[in-house]
Amino acid sequence: ATNISLMRQHMGYGHIYDLNKLSAKVLLNTQYIAAMNPTAGSFIVNPRLQRHFWTCAIPFPEQSALQTIYSTFMKGHFERTHPTGSFKPVVQEAVSGIIKAALSLHGMVAASFRKTASNFHYEFNIRHLSNVFQGLLTARPDEFPGSNGGVGPAKFVKLWLHESERVYGDRLVSLENLNDFRAIAAAQSKKLFPTVDVARHFSAEH
Repeated sequence: ATNISLMRQHMGYGHIYDLNKLSAKVLLNTQYIAAMNPTAGSFIVNPRLQRHFWTCAIPFPEQSALQTIYSTFMKGHFERTHPTGSFKPVVQEAVSGIIKAALSLHGMVAASFRKTASNFHYEFNIRHLSNVFQGLLTARPDEFPGSNGGVGPAKFVKLWLHESERVYGDRLVSLENLNDFRAIAAAQSKKLFPTVDVARHFSAEH
């Protein structure tokens, strides 16, 4: 409460008062930026302090916005020429499907694994989704061989599954939860990439 009062005094008058020297201390060139967690805390801000702020709220982006954001990054990476060459057209064509799969899987994970008293860290947000794409953006063209037999796209799907398990699966606290996650990921893979055999990927994980 004392800190808030000092901040409010400085914002309103440009100075704070030194009780020891009984003089005003002028503080120049100062800006205040504050953030609140929408899911924890008191949810109350002193209105006499809040009136000094320009307040905005940023909700979780819509699916269309997320599609645009990650398409920009992914297509920029997979369609340009790298020192090791360029990605095959069949791999580039799989980018939109991978983005759709990643967004869908994230939504299902967030809905299936909710935060509880014992699993307080089960809170999957856009940071985790971005971590999945960050892993995908480390791919190099020489790691995805020719398109014979769909080797390139199949490996791309398995890379997405691997990155997803590192981001989501490694946060789960029990084997039961992990198996539930793998079942969700396998179902999404079969639905969106029916020509890619992911059974071996999941059996190898066990």
